[in-house]
Amino acid sequence: MSDPLPAALLGQTPTALAEEVSLATPLKAPRISGRDAVSAALGTYRDLLAGPEVTVRLKGDAQNAVVYSGSIDGRSAEVVALATYDDAGLISAIDLYGRPWPFMARLRDAMAKVNPGLADPDLGTGPYVPEGPTPIWVDHPAVPPLAEDVILYSPILSEEPSGKAVVGPVLKAAAQSFSDLKVRAVLQPEGRSGFAVVIDELVDGHVQQLVEIFTLNAEGEVGEIRIFTRPWAVTAHFRKNMYVLLKDLLGPEFWEGPDPQGPLPAP
Repeated sequence: MSDPLPAALLGQTPTALAEEVSLATPLKAPRISGRDAVSAALGTYRDLLAGPEVTVRLKGDAQNAVVYSGSIDGRSAEVVALATYDDAGLISAIDLYGRPWPFMARLRDAMAKVNPGLADPDLGTGPYVPEGPTPIWVDHPAVPPLAEDVILYSPILSEEPSGKAVVGPVLKAAAQSFSDLKVRAVLQPEGRSGFAVVIDELVDGHVQQLVEIFTLNAEGEVGEIRIFTRPWAVTAHFRKNMYVLLKDLLGPEFWEGPDPQGPLPAP
């Protein structure tokens, strides 16, 4: 029997969604509500990512997720779609997170041409805080040591740093660029050893939301880290802070896209 979740999260089976389903996207800060509006938004992402393919499935106690890989202007981009269910087994909430930021910027430019509302970077009048009920925070799992050949699939970089000697300082810089990390959920990837963590953290006073997927090698070390973020405008703050800390370590090939020293996206 085929898995119905990927189709539902691509907007292809609206009946899998609750009538009052809500959607948080990687680009737009406010949630979108209602089955028709959510299905249409999911369909727009599906179309612009040129037929995204499922690469990873994640399962948790109350949520399931799918990682999609697609392309925009010939460059690879990824989205993780996190589904929450109601008592009837329908999807009541969907949260989309994207990576990497430079190619999500290309997606935003394409989105602005077909549906400007989905590309709106406005964070509101004050510090951005996600909508919805206050979550029940959980503990972050212990993270095993990094493998010598670890690869980081960053939410902000256009190339992948590799090797413990490089990835370690990048992660240290990230820890200096946010505060108040809290964990919403922990999920398990299917068919591989590791775990995924759904996180809220503060960046320049705004909440940045992340999904971090840790894949372990045969020795139980972290061999791969894949990080997705939302919303786009807060990740712009994070990228700018990270550039200041990493410009001497990572060359220009890692900073493709909008100038990391330029002005932040205007509402």
